[in-house]
Amino acid sequence: MFPPGHYGMALLLYAVVGYVLLSRGYVRDALSGGGIVLSYTLFPDLDGQLEFLVHRGVSHTLWFALAVGAFCVLVVASSLLRRPRRQAIRGALWAFFLGAFAVVAHLLADVINPWGVMPIYPVSDALYTLDLVRATNDTANYAMLAVGVGVATAAWVAGRPPRPHPSIPVRLYRRLRGRETVVE
Repeated sequence: MFPPGHYGMALLLYAVVGYVLLSRGYVRDALSGGGIVLSYTLFPDLDGQLEFLVHRGVSHTLWFALAVGAFCVLVVASSLLRRPRRQAIRGALWAFFLGAFAVVAHLLADVINPWGVMPIYPVSDALYTLDLVRATNDTANYAMLAVGVGVATAAWVAGRPPRPHPSIPVRLYRRLRGRETVVE
């Protein structure tokens, strides 16, 4: 798929995660997580910019999803070092999830076209495809984007509490410090 299709698939899949977070009052976490997933969902297509990589090769595998998840943990590692262990582990797991999720969303968008993906290459060169539409089909790409935006909007409307709760870090800070009023 082209970028609009990938963004649409990422929004469609993340809407479930976003809804769960929103319904529990984590508005900031839901929004920032969605932004991270959207920003990383095109990461596998960087192989088209690098001559030494084959398009839809290693960058379109579950191994790459794990690597991007690990990369996201490294990106936030310095901010996690000064936090309590439990909070740091949660932050690292969240960063890993978001990075890996973005790549998996990309792979699922590519499965619907004839070229498909080989998710566990080089362990197996089995090609998975639903062969529904070509990646170059503008109508399919923009329809997927529209569906993703629509489902994400519905998740926002349905999941958003009337009064948002503080973000996870603020809640943890309050619990650790015993304070009830912290400015976000």
